[in-house]
Amino acid sequence: MNRVSISALRLIFFLMITVAGFSCKKENNKPAKEKVKKMVLVYMEANNDLRYDAINSINSMEKGAANLDGVLLVYIKTSSVRSYLLKIRYDLDESRIVSDTVKTFQASRPSDAEFMKDVISYAQTEYPANSYGLVLWSHATSWAPPSSAAITTKSFGRDTGQEMDIIDLKNALSNNFEFILFDACSMGGIEVLYEFKDKAKYIIASPAETLSESFPYQQITPLLFQDASAGLKAVAEAYYEHYNAYNDDRQSATVTLVNTAELVPLANQMKSLLAKTKTYGSEFTRDGIQRLDFTSNFPVASFDFGDFLVHNFDSSSLSDVLLQLNKTILYKQATAKFLGIPIRTFSGLTCYIPYQTDVNLSYYKKLDWYKSSGLSLLFEK
Repeated sequence: MNRVSISALRLIFFLMITVAGFSCKKENNKPAKEKVKKMVLVYMEANNDLRYDAINSINSMEKGAANLDGVLLVYIKTSSVRSYLLKIRYDLDESRIVSDTVKTFQASRPSDAEFMKDVISYAQTEYPANSYGLVLWSHATSWAPPSSAAITTKSFGRDTGQEMDIIDLKNALSNNFEFILFDACSMGGIEVLYEFKDKAKYIIASPAETLSESFPYQQITPLLFQDASAGLKAVAEAYYEHYNAYNDDRQSATVTLVNTAELVPLANQMKSLLAKTKTYGSEFTRDGIQRLDFTSNFPVASFDFGDFLVHNFDSSSLSDVLLQLNKTILYKQATAKFLGIPIRTFSGLTCYIPYQTDVNLSYYKKLDWYKSSGLSLLFEK
């Protein structure tokens, strides 16, 4: 999914940085392997129309990197020739990137999950820490399948037109992250969050699209190194407040912070609800439910999860699942509008609403949410 591009792109600035190898100082010695408190890796698939925004984000990280209690690494790919792993250093100069080049990677296959796995392994081996955080920065399209009769896109990390399947992305990640932050469109859906529930204790994501301006990294970079519960809530709040402060169409943001330990109980409550109220062949209504996909070419419809429940179940049956939903979501916020379209209700999550003749149904059945939430009761005898 194209992140919505609003800010002007600085082409000359980007070319100067690329030619200079990001103007980074090369490290002559291998990094010390003494454990730090926290290591955060930002994985930027930017070999696409977001490459200039990626450079701006790195500059913003440098401005926010004073006195970090840990190590901030950025993997950045902006061309098909090579990519870099940077160790972020504090710097206020917007005309250059001064961070150290830890490693240079030669050409890899576009949006390669196995390559991502190797980068993560290298970063954690060379920079061991008591806890790890991961930021996934790129284009994304929620859980959209790799191909179908109607769809020819995938879910994350566009690189020269190729993207990564959501299940492959999950399998590429280690399961030792304190948090994952999706700086990418529409990854705050229940299907995506449930897929990654065993990879991190907490997940921050946007249920709707994200603007190409990205998270306000100068503000959130130090927050990523605070204790998880308070620091991550502050990250999500900073994201919302950054965009809510605008007075034009840039006043467009949705954000949620999820405690992944509560996702299995949420699936169990959903399964119990479906078992009590639905049978094979039952159809869900889509009419009148808040949509949270705001661009015309989004490949899979995204509905507000809470509004889906309200429109499809009797209110007397919803108390348990809504109570669990509130336990699962630690922070949620949305602007009043997104690209000028009103957001009238926001539960903090989105969901897909499958149906019997759905071209996506065979792929949807592969997702862990489908398997665990009881949706099979409607689609399988």
